[in-house]
Amino acid sequence: MTPNVVATTPNSSLGHCTHRTPSGRRCRLPVSDPASQLCSRHAARRNKEQITAAQAAALIGESGEFRSPVEINRSLGELYKLLARDEIAPRRAAVMAYTCSLLLRSLVAIERELDDTPQRIIIDMPGPTRDDEPMDPERAMYQRAAKLYGKDPHRASPEPPR
Repeated sequence: MTPNVVATTPNSSLGHCTHRTPSGRRCRLPVSDPASQLCSRHAARRNKEQITAAQAAALIGESGEFRSPVEINRSLGELYKLLARDEIAPRRAAVMAYTCSLLLRSLVAIERELDDTPQRIIIDMPGPTRDDEPMDPERAMYQRAAKLYGKDPHRASPEPPR
C-alpha cells in the first residue's frame, strides 16, 4: 500500500495576498477579501481594471469601428451616460468627446478623398462688384427714400404743393 501524500502550503502564505509582481515576488500584505485572495490594494486595482474594461466595452460597442457618424453618435451617447452617472472623469470625457469630433471631421475628408468625380474648375467666373467708396449710412438712407418717393435728395428745398 502506498502512503497518501497531501500537498501542503507553508503557513506563512495562508493569510497573504496572492498577487505576484512581474519579477515573481509575492505581495506580503494580508488578505482583505477571502473570495479573491487579494489584499485591499490589489483588490481595488483589479476592481478598477474591471470597471474600466466595462466602460470601454460600453463606449466601443459591438463593431469597434468608428466608420460612420451613427457609430460615433452612439459612442457619444454612451459617454454622456457614463458622465451623467459619474462613472468617468469630466476631463477624460472631454478628451474623448474631442476625439469623436476629430473622427467625424476625418470621415468627411475620407469621403471626399474616395470620391472619384473630377473637381470642377471655373475659369471665367465674374468677380464681385465693389463700390468705389463706402457709403455714409445717412446718405444711403436719403437715397433709399428718394427711390421710394421719387424725390431728389440733393435739392435744398422741397417743392411747394400745388
